[in-house]
Amino acid sequence: MSTTINPPPDFERPLKSQSEFDEYMEEICCKEQVYSMALFDILGFSNFVESNGNQVVLDLYNKLLDLVDKQKSTMDGQESIAGSVVPAPVSNDWKQNVLIADANGYINVCHFSDTFLIYVNYQLSKRPFWLRDQKYEPYPLLLGEIGTEQYPIMYDRHHIYLSFLQTCMDFFCQAIVAGIPLRGCVSTGLAVMNPYKSIYLGSPLVEAARGETAQNAIGIAFGKSFNNSHPVYNDYFIPYLAHIKEKNKEFLSPMMLDWARYWRESSYFNKYNLKDCINKMNNNPHFSSYYDNAIKFFDFSANHKNWSNELDREAITDIKDYYVKANEWYKSVTN
Repeated sequence: MSTTINPPPDFERPLKSQSEFDEYMEEICCKEQVYSMALFDILGFSNFVESNGNQVVLDLYNKLLDLVDKQKSTMDGQESIAGSVVPAPVSNDWKQNVLIADANGYINVCHFSDTFLIYVNYQLSKRPFWLRDQKYEPYPLLLGEIGTEQYPIMYDRHHIYLSFLQTCMDFFCQAIVAGIPLRGCVSTGLAVMNPYKSIYLGSPLVEAARGETAQNAIGIAFGKSFNNSHPVYNDYFIPYLAHIKEKNKEFLSPMMLDWARYWRESSYFNKYNLKDCINKMNNNPHFSSYYDNAIKFFDFSANHKNWSNELDREAITDIKDYYVKANEWYKSVTN
């Protein structure tokens, strides 16, 4: 049984062969389009390489490549052995959902020096497996900031975004186990990402680069594009401010990607003691607070796993109102 890759809206027919797929991917990479991306840097890279050598970094990149390769569906129907499972809405208000597996987009990665880049566009999506399990989300986040640009395709194919976020969290957690400290930032927007000609440019790259360095902890932040390009489902993020450097507040959303929840709910990662893994990396006094703050975030996430049910939702009309309520909640549980 052959696999048909769902075509983009402007494509006249499904792509039925690997050569057709490769040709189309090379064509669309030349054009500006909507991408979601995450940029990760190694904290204290020079000292890290001096202490650990280049091979440790190369091994992590190979793990990232393996992670992406396992998510691929092949043209002959040999589906992924590790497809992520994400919710997909079956009601207009996004509250009623079913879980689907192997619904990723075609994720790309690149690595240069101490930087890892994971990115995906929304032009092509895989045929998912629909599972029998259902998920109910009483408060899906469907609010965008009034008067700002939004990208409907990202919500038409929201499962791609959610699977991309899972890839980012899996990579970050793999790095912790490997003893490599990463800071990352997720952004979405218009960009040209052409691996065939090594062209990478666009505002989301700038946003991710600024947001990565604006944190005083290892972890994964959201840039300001979160305002219109956010996960609908609240268990992918959590309000958190303690990781933001005071002078760089304008670069980040007050939301963190909840990698700590991902760690706790993973049958693979939860076998490891998170605090032990992080403390093993904490061997440079100059960066000691970055590791301590990551542990604090992990504890915060565990203590407030049902945070979205605790928000005061009265008079919320857009993302700015939502941020006000989220900040009020955050202050109430941290003071």
